[in-house]
Amino acid sequence: MCSFSVSVALDRSIGSGPARFPLQVRAGAASWGELTGIARQLDAERFLLVSEPGVPAAHADRVLHHLGAAAPTRMVRACDAIAFGADDIPPDAVIVALGGTSVLDAAVRPAAHTRRGPLLLPTTLPAVLDTALSLVGPAGPRRVPVLVRAQLEFLDTLAPNAVRPGLYALVRNVLSVCPAAYDQVGARLRPDGRYDTGELASFIALCADVRAALTCYDPLEDGPAGVLRYGHAVADALRALGVGALRYGDAVAQGLLVAARCARRMGLLDASGEAAHQELLERWGAPGLLPAPVTARDVLRALRHAANGSEDHTVAMVLLDALGEPHVTAGRTVTPVGEDVLRAALGGAATDHVVAPPRRPGSGRETGRDTVGTGASCARGTGRQNVVEDVSFRPRPGSRIL
Repeated sequence: MCSFSVSVALDRSIGSGPARFPLQVRAGAASWGELTGIARQLDAERFLLVSEPGVPAAHADRVLHHLGAAAPTRMVRACDAIAFGADDIPPDAVIVALGGTSVLDAAVRPAAHTRRGPLLLPTTLPAVLDTALSLVGPAGPRRVPVLVRAQLEFLDTLAPNAVRPGLYALVRNVLSVCPAAYDQVGARLRPDGRYDTGELASFIALCADVRAALTCYDPLEDGPAGVLRYGHAVADALRALGVGALRYGDAVAQGLLVAARCARRMGLLDASGEAAHQELLERWGAPGLLPAPVTARDVLRALRHAANGSEDHTVAMVLLDALGEPHVTAGRTVTPVGEDVLRAALGGAATDHVVAPPRRPGSGRETGRDTVGTGASCARGTGRQNVVEDVSFRPRPGSRIL
């Protein structure tokens, strides 16, 4: 997928409410010795390496070697780690998660019984760009990690058909938070999923900056950071339908298109905003249609089920007023969407029939929109660009955990 003849050393600090944890992005032979130094700095009684059979043995062996140079290390499967209790783990142990999203989620349970948070070594793009950067998981708040380390060699073993959909968090963030990076990211996206180290590092940097900006004052991601769920309502419905051939990233792509169509029909997003969604997804190479044999009726039924029988027959979704400007309803970044609008959006219907949203009482704006404070400084073509561009990456000797 990519060449590692160039070394990468990129550091970020992710603030989530009062918590803060470091992110390291690394590549190159020299960076592996740094992992041994990190393990020794942690001064752990022992390491418990949580992984899964899908992680290449070469990755696991390499991590075991560097951890084992600092303290006794034991490797366990993610499915077994979930059942661990306080009696199974010394409090001065450090949990190390090596794998994708499911492994990082599984490491939450054993990490709860130690004095320090886990060391996260994500091996997939969804885990690198999304899961590892969040302190909120399926079961609620997570432990603050001692370190998230994105070792780019782990991504080199991914098949290109896994790389492309794995970039869903990048595309989502550009559309919903940082359209200033639209042209730059769009120029780099390729349907074949082949990227060099500098491009991957820049994608990770952008997603880290977005997460840090939104979760600084919203660590539970139920306020402005709720925009990070943009496109996920429909994606989760597709996953609930058990569409086995559809990767989650492609399901999110469907969710982004449907959300844009809904916003357009409701008079929120204009035609250029909807077209920008379509253009970026085409550059990304994401499918533009629901996978057969799934129909709009199937997805609508799954969305209704997820809404727990909402009495007004609406589905709560993140929508945009414009690129980088989430629509806010009653102080939240989710908006009730009616079934008629959803049905048309799921069917890819034309958006020439626009339904105007009701005006809020006391609103001075004709559309009844609120603002959420993430769009003005990131409007397309303005603001600070978050993507690392034309950077010569060099190893940083003596780099330490922040």
